[in-house]
Amino acid sequence: MLGQKIKELRQKEGMTQKALADKLYVTAQAVSRWENEEVEPSVSTLAEISKVFGITLDELVGGEKVVEKVVEKEYVIKEQQPVLALCEQCNNPIFNKDEIVRKPYGRGQTRILCKSCDSKNNERERAERIENSKKKRIRSFVWGGIACAVLLMIAISLTTSGSDVGTCVGAFVLSVCAFTFVSCLILGNNFIGDMVVGVASWGFVRFPGLIFSLDLDGIIWFICVKLLFFILGIIFVIITTTLAILLGLALSIFVYPYAIVKNITKPDVE
Repeated sequence: MLGQKIKELRQKEGMTQKALADKLYVTAQAVSRWENEEVEPSVSTLAEISKVFGITLDELVGGEKVVEKVVEKEYVIKEQQPVLALCEQCNNPIFNKDEIVRKPYGRGQTRILCKSCDSKNNERERAERIENSKKKRIRSFVWGGIACAVLLMIAISLTTSGSDVGTCVGAFVLSVCAFTFVSCLILGNNFIGDMVVGVASWGFVRFPGLIFSLDLDGIIWFICVKLLFFILGIIFVIITTTLAILLGLALSIFVYPYAIVKNITKPDVE
């Protein structure tokens, strides 16, 4: 196997994958992929590997699979355009430094790609973002419509039960706000969600510590005050959460037109 042959030659010379990669102007990850039989080096790279280990190309590949004339042509190309890197996606050599794209991935790691592969990846990611935006738009219509329908039924029941006009109008307005509020949260391309979370978080108050005596009265006092703090904490959370939802309902009716237009016209922008 070609990968095993490269590994044996490298170990025989006492070279690390990094050392071999530096001589070939590629990354250590590329050498590792060769040795693991994930990809095969190009003909020009094979010629360079044979030069590094001081063997012929036929000895490297283990047969008469490479025509000498082609090898000579590759040598000429190599002398004119040295390989600067190897694309880790298509495994093609990169001769121009302007064609090298370094993409971070994982923890502090960098992946080397050619511009063609990078462009394909960007197009694929853009298509995924567009499809995701479409799914969000559909979900916003469905769940926003459900919220609106529930409140509309309540408004209709109030109308038929003889409630005053102000109450019925308020219920209808609230149903519209519910649709825009839920839709804005699902679309996620606006500030409504962050605002609701931020305002609701005001209710998580940190109460001061307590000093008490280690007797029965002190322990009872401590338990009562802690219970009071717990009840106050719940009240604060309920108040701020209610305030956050009311603000969201009020503002979403103005934000929703912008959010839905942005989702339609710029679906690839998160």
